[in-house]
Amino acid sequence: MTSTHSKHARIVLTGPTGWIGRALLALMHRAGDIDSVGGSDELSLFGSGEGTVTVAGGPELAVRALAQITPSDVAGAHVIHLAYLTKDKVAGLGDAEFYRANRAIDDALMSAITAAKPASLFVASSGAAHLAQSGQDEHPYGMAKLEQERRYLDWARESGVPTLCGRIFNVAGPHINKLDAYAVSNFAVQALRDGHIKIAATQPVFRSFLHVEDLCRIVLRAAKQRLNSDRPLDLCGAELLEMQDIAELVAREVEPDIPVSRLPLHFDDWSEYLGRAIDTWLLAARLSVRLSPAQMQVRDTVNWIRDLEGQASPRALAT
Repeated sequence: MTSTHSKHARIVLTGPTGWIGRALLALMHRAGDIDSVGGSDELSLFGSGEGTVTVAGGPELAVRALAQITPSDVAGAHVIHLAYLTKDKVAGLGDAEFYRANRAIDDALMSAITAAKPASLFVASSGAAHLAQSGQDEHPYGMAKLEQERRYLDWARESGVPTLCGRIFNVAGPHINKLDAYAVSNFAVQALRDGHIKIAATQPVFRSFLHVEDLCRIVLRAAKQRLNSDRPLDLCGAELLEMQDIAELVAREVEPDIPVSRLPLHFDDWSEYLGRAIDTWLLAARLSVRLSPAQMQVRDTVNWIRDLEGQASPRALAT
């Protein structure tokens, strides 16, 4: 059996300091993989520049600059590509620079994997690519992700390397960052700090969530089994939730009587950001990943933020 299929198969991870990257490293650490391969050639981390990342409950690991990645780094490895500038960077950079910077990220990795084949490749795309493809939204982030998908899937067809492009929609759970940017974390911060939750949306807003650790298990197991798809797969939740449902789930986890307020709803339009849950269910079932229900996802998010904020509950803060 080759090292590609060994218990500690070599992994190359780009973007290790983001939410999903940190969750993936923490999951590997709990499984014993980080202690076993940390500091060796079997785990290589690449980010925007040289630095370190501290694994939750684990060691500090070196991060190399992605611009310096080489064919020898990726040869025979399972490559997990998370590095990308996020949607919020567009306003500060402008459209042209945003496209250029993200193409440069992909250029660095593409050059390496074209010169030396990895064992498998996972590319973290976004539900925004679906919106771009369907013509619902032409925001530069979604358009760039759609371009990225096509580029890597074309390369996969030519190279024969097992590749998955996962369109990640809404995620929940520990290691969450940018707390104000996501509904679950925003509501959790409101509940913990203020003792109440206010929903700003005055139209129905529908979401579903995938636990970040379920996502990471899918990514790792798919890599080790060298799964391949010639089209992007949606990675999303299966439980349809409206903002009111999300707020009430969060309130239940913080305190039983946390009030939730909202202005009257207008029903002439609504917002939905929902992937094809069948894709996720089939992939999870194939990989023996049992998907976490929404209540558990919310609980894990709230507990992570509670520890991060050092707050037990609004009542505890008042005493």
